[in-house]
Amino acid sequence: MKRFFKGIAALLMLVSLAPSASAATFKDAGTFSKEIDYLTNAGIIMGFPDGTFRPDLPIKRVDAVRMIMRELDEPLGQSPNPNFKDMPVGSKGYDEVAKAVELGIISGKPGNIFDPNGNLTRAEMATVLVRTYNLSGIYPKGFTDVSLQYWGYPYISSLAANNITIGYKDGTFKPTLTISRAHFAAFMTRIIEPSFQPDNPEVADTYLEALYDVNAIDYDMDPAKPIIYVLDGATNEVAAINYETYEVISSLDLPLPAERIAYANNKIYVTQQKRAHSHYWFDKDQEGAFAVVDAATLKIEKSIQINLDPYDIEADDKGVVYISSGSGQHTRVESFNSQTGALLSSQGIYEQGLIELNPSQNKLYTISTGLSPRDFGAYSITEGVLGPETDSPYHGEYALGKDLTLSPDGKYIFNSTGHIFRASAGAASDMTYFAKLDRPYSSIAFDTEYGELYTSNNQKYIQAYDYQTMDAIGQMTTYGNVKKMFYDQNSDTLLAFTTVYLGKSTVPFTGLEVVYFDTEE
Repeated sequence: MKRFFKGIAALLMLVSLAPSASAATFKDAGTFSKEIDYLTNAGIIMGFPDGTFRPDLPIKRVDAVRMIMRELDEPLGQSPNPNFKDMPVGSKGYDEVAKAVELGIISGKPGNIFDPNGNLTRAEMATVLVRTYNLSGIYPKGFTDVSLQYWGYPYISSLAANNITIGYKDGTFKPTLTISRAHFAAFMTRIIEPSFQPDNPEVADTYLEALYDVNAIDYDMDPAKPIIYVLDGATNEVAAINYETYEVISSLDLPLPAERIAYANNKIYVTQQKRAHSHYWFDKDQEGAFAVVDAATLKIEKSIQINLDPYDIEADDKGVVYISSGSGQHTRVESFNSQTGALLSSQGIYEQGLIELNPSQNKLYTISTGLSPRDFGAYSITEGVLGPETDSPYHGEYALGKDLTLSPDGKYIFNSTGHIFRASAGAASDMTYFAKLDRPYSSIAFDTEYGELYTSNNQKYIQAYDYQTMDAIGQMTTYGNVKKMFYDQNSDTLLAFTTVYLGKSTVPFTGLEVVYFDTEE
């Protein structure tokens, strides 16, 4: 791979960055002596004057904060007074605690105290480390003694998602247990030096950043903003998800049943069904609509009635909308002016054909979903007007799934069986066979800058390929079965919507899992 995702990078560091033995070993360091050595060499641990570390003693709250401040190397002495009753100015650790409060790492206890000599619990340890190092992620397996309602759940889950803790062998975390000096040192070391992290097959290569109670049946991505639009089949809503904050920033209840959405030029276009699809709902009686939605506000600007049962939808940057019919067997694909509602063109298509607009927006590709063997074809586009269908040169030679995806550069047509065809303006080479991936897939995403593509077949892993050779080059594990993937070139992240279960629950959630890539300079 031309760059490493963070999970692989951490694994390689196990060999390249593992510290050598230190002469500073405390005579009583014990099980975590290497981690304690590492922190000692970094000037984070001082030990006791008699040369001991006393690893089994509980770590005091103030000592934990002092260790963290030494590692962060933040300037001390200028922070506002947190006014804890039990930490007057000049007391041991005052400057470190004041700085930690200023940074939002700690907040004290009820009664405006800090309890500096109190023992730190494992839940409090998780909280302070997650806040200090801005750790995120959800560990879906969880721990049997940490419920979703427990105050420390988000912090403990994030600590586990980053492979800092694996809990106890019995599946517990023991959040209220006092943490020892050695264990705190071990957890802290695992964060700042990943080569110390344990081997835990339950931790995926992705970060599960959010969970949503939606039944997503279609998606589209805003090319300029960190937003993915999701059509929820359970509630018949369109929701806008900010994939940087993971918030659902707005949603829209649709007046009629919807199956597909398409984004173009700050608008979302949504199919609106008036009846169920049927082989026997023929052209002369068909009716339906499509909604034009302002993407910024998720408000319907207009609903345009059409004499077509809408199945799939595409739209270009000029506001031309392309819709295939879901009924009537040998039926129509049509283009519309979304401003006036005027019908611009109509061509023949078999019912329930999926359509895909090429990046240049001058050709519309289609694939049948109800026929066997399946066939695909293309329509030229001139000023929003569809030309007659050009059939593919093949009919049954290659197995085809109910899927058609154009690569972002417009060079190739990908099918979920793994077959790849050329997409070309030249009639002679358009839709001709090019290559085949080593396995089928149900979702695909492209990284055009680094020349890679990613697939998954509704399983708990993502396969990476070299875009030039189409050779498999690596795999990444996920927490849930992958439903849909997007690549965000701006942040260099791979986004995967997955079906995830928490613990032993049988209730499915839609998870947003992220792969963060470390690019080579």
